[in-house]
Amino acid sequence: MRDTPFTRFASDPPRCDFPVARVRAWKLLDAPHGLGIVAPAMVRRTMASGADLVHAHGYGYFPTVAAAFGTALDGAALVVTPHSDAGRPTWAKRLFDGLVPGLTLKRAHRLIAVSKHEAAHLERLGMPPDKIRVVPNGVDLSEFAEFAEGRQPSDCVTGLFVGRIDPDQKGLVTLVRSIALLPHAVHIQIRLVGEDWGGTALLRTMAGRLGVIDRIVFVGKLERDALIREYAKADFLILPSLFEPFGIVLLEAMAAGLPVIASKVGGIPEVVGDGDSGLLVEPGNTTSLADAILRFCRDESLRKEMGRNGKVRASRYAWESVTPQILSVYQQALEERCS
Repeated sequence: MRDTPFTRFASDPPRCDFPVARVRAWKLLDAPHGLGIVAPAMVRRTMASGADLVHAHGYGYFPTVAAAFGTALDGAALVVTPHSDAGRPTWAKRLFDGLVPGLTLKRAHRLIAVSKHEAAHLERLGMPPDKIRVVPNGVDLSEFAEFAEGRQPSDCVTGLFVGRIDPDQKGLVTLVRSIALLPHAVHIQIRLVGEDWGGTALLRTMAGRLGVIDRIVFVGKLERDALIREYAKADFLILPSLFEPFGIVLLEAMAAGLPVIASKVGGIPEVVGDGDSGLLVEPGNTTSLADAILRFCRDESLRKEMGRNGKVRASRYAWESVTPQILSVYQQALEERCS
């Protein structure tokens, strides 16, 4: 297995509607959670920006370290969205959670937790509750506005996974094993969309050994337009994660009118209503996951009902509702900086 894949952008950056500064990053060593990747110029850029406020994402990666260090030197307000949870119970994770928050999170004027689950985790890391604000991730509903309510009828039901092909987090080994438990008469295809984080070869071998390679399609990473088309073709989304702070793909799927099968972990139960917009199962439970898949395969009316309910739930997370909440946190951070 490898840590986060480290690749350099093409020389021509994509066009954006806002200024984007790019700096060179260096991978000094292979260390857990990307701790071996540094970009010293990012600190200089942060200080040279003259910003009143810096918002950093992911508390262990170098951009947040640069933001914490830069704002400490130039006096800007700092807001951090950690996107964190307890994760894997390993010595590396325990060491990480013991050392890194002091360099990043404790410097922040405000912390944005994307779920109540994450807020509780941040408190366990020693963060003051009065600095934590729960603001969920948002979704652009306009990307899915033209989707038809009903999919084209087909003999084969299509399940869609969107995310990193990372068996250690995303529960994809459990998914492959659950597919092998489905009756041969069930016509199903599971499409795995996302960047390979070292799991594709393992999953292909396992699927071949279990005799389900014809039921799984390894699509790979897609551009945005192609990903939207995958949502349009699917009958349901499946996210069998072993841990998950939030899961933005859940919002995208519900906005697309897809019912969801997901693990009952992290922030997922706050996003997906069990029995309303989807089915939640215990993480790592192969039989329960197979039963949920089979239920969706055999009950089209249930899929449609939950898909409709999901669209209603997704509307609560529209950026038009979420953005003012983030701006409110910015204002609080600026006021604290000046006090």
